[in-house]
Amino acid sequence: MNSQLQILALPLQMPLKTFKKAYLYPNTSSLIPIIARQYDANFRVDDAYRSTLPDMTETVGAVEGANVAIQQVGIHGFKLPLRFATPAGETLTLEAKVTGTVSLEADSKGINMSRIVRTFYAHKAQTFTLETLSEILRDYHEQIGGFQARLRVAVSYPMIVPSLRSGLEGYQFYSATFEGTLDLTGRVRRFVELDFVYSSACPCSAELAEHARDVRGAYAIPHSQRSKARVKVEVVDGATLTLEDLIVHCRNALHTETQVMVKREDEQAFAELNGAYPKFVEDAARLVYEQLNSDGRIRDFQVACSHLESLHSHDAVSVICKGVAGGYSADFTDFAQLTC
Repeated sequence: MNSQLQILALPLQMPLKTFKKAYLYPNTSSLIPIIARQYDANFRVDDAYRSTLPDMTETVGAVEGANVAIQQVGIHGFKLPLRFATPAGETLTLEAKVTGTVSLEADSKGINMSRIVRTFYAHKAQTFTLETLSEILRDYHEQIGGFQARLRVAVSYPMIVPSLRSGLEGYQFYSATFEGTLDLTGRVRRFVELDFVYSSACPCSAELAEHARDVRGAYAIPHSQRSKARVKVEVVDGATLTLEDLIVHCRNALHTETQVMVKREDEQAFAELNGAYPKFVEDAARLVYEQLNSDGRIRDFQVACSHLESLHSHDAVSVICKGVAGGYSADFTDFAQLTC
């Protein structure tokens, strides 16, 4: 026998479906099977084979780093189409982007992240509501035990918006997020977040422009800017609050939602609308507060507004919350999120 490895046929008792040949070590009788470099499309997994698959979450002593609990771990950005019902009874199928996390106890290596996806897919044929989100959370909780869980579903929601005077119509798209959380006691809390884009005409600039015309006959244009309010609400247990309800609250509060389709008469109407409802950024926050605070279906809320100033190179911002104990605070610092 020379010093090179020899290739031998495998004994009959070895799994021929897996290994066709084996190496023989020099000066030994040890056989080392050759791994097949091919994909077996005909291989089928049965329960016996599945039971042999390693599970890293159950590996003893496998925790890396500090053996401490993690507040949130999971997945972000998996997409699927979800069905939404409109107030008119129509059904919209929208691309939804899902973030799903759970808490992880110390001594645990990890979680079965695909379970979040599989649980969501089990409900994909349903018309999506906050109650659907609650069902998904409860189902997931039953599978994983005593972990806390959180799901966020982000969509771009289209609504037909009529022009002010011409009779045209166009689609306005609203960035919205539906969120559900489940604590260790099994309690589910439900939240809705909406970005509402509007125009803000400065009251001070409007008065100064009028003064210039009245006193000096000077033609002056008050400044206004595209602005955004991010509204986050917690819905009362058992209550139904739709995204359309929240949009109506913002429209009733701010009046100057940006337009989609316009002719000259619509542009003139929008100028008049801004003249009728000028607002500082603090006015905007208080106006939205007034609407949300009057809705008994809303347990708590936070409103963050940003006016992208045309007078200045910086933005004017404000934040307000309802003030519920243990609820939202006015701690909103990343106003760069509110660019339009």
